[in-house]
Amino acid sequence: MEKRKERKSRTRALISVSLIVGILVGYFIPDVISYISRPKIEEDIVKLYELANPGTMISVESVKDMGNIYRVLLKVVSNRGTNYQEVFVTKDGKYLTTSIVFVKESIKSISSLKNFVECLNSKGVRIYGITNSTQSPQGASATLLQLNILGRYSTQLYVPCDGEFVNNCLKAGVTQVPSVVYNGKVYPGVYSIPWFKNLTGCKLE
Repeated sequence: MEKRKERKSRTRALISVSLIVGILVGYFIPDVISYISRPKIEEDIVKLYELANPGTMISVESVKDMGNIYRVLLKVVSNRGTNYQEVFVTKDGKYLTTSIVFVKESIKSISSLKNFVECLNSKGVRIYGITNSTQSPQGASATLLQLNILGRYSTQLYVPCDGEFVNNCLKAGVTQVPSVVYNGKVYPGVYSIPWFKNLTGCKLE
């Protein structure tokens, strides 16, 4: 009797395991076999872009495997000249996008830039400028460019010189916008991140 019970329990256990394996296989295999060949994906992308852009010749310059997607560099030749465009396509060939956010890389990049700007701020770096394009289109455009170079956290360095705030610039000795002010010295113009690193010693890590 005990042997029969033991056999029955083993049989039930085997059946349970088989069912679990079957469910898992049924769940994951369709995703695997739904992938289509890379040449077919490339062919479909080229066809899509040539249909959507009459008169253009499209070719695939490179394809990089990013895990669940491909990063594809396209060469676009038209009567306007030659351009390159990067697109991302899922491995089943169903979905394509021209932009994608890589979560880990984005977190690292944004955090690094945030820490860099906070370092500049702690050292007293200020960016004097204007954002009112009606007052000075060139000055506003250059100011926004400088802020964009330093990223979304650069606003903590910004000192406005628009309208009623024009005295902010005059008191600091600023006669051109944008201007970077550091340790009492004025640096007119737009500067790169390496320039700020050399000026202050702040690191972008």
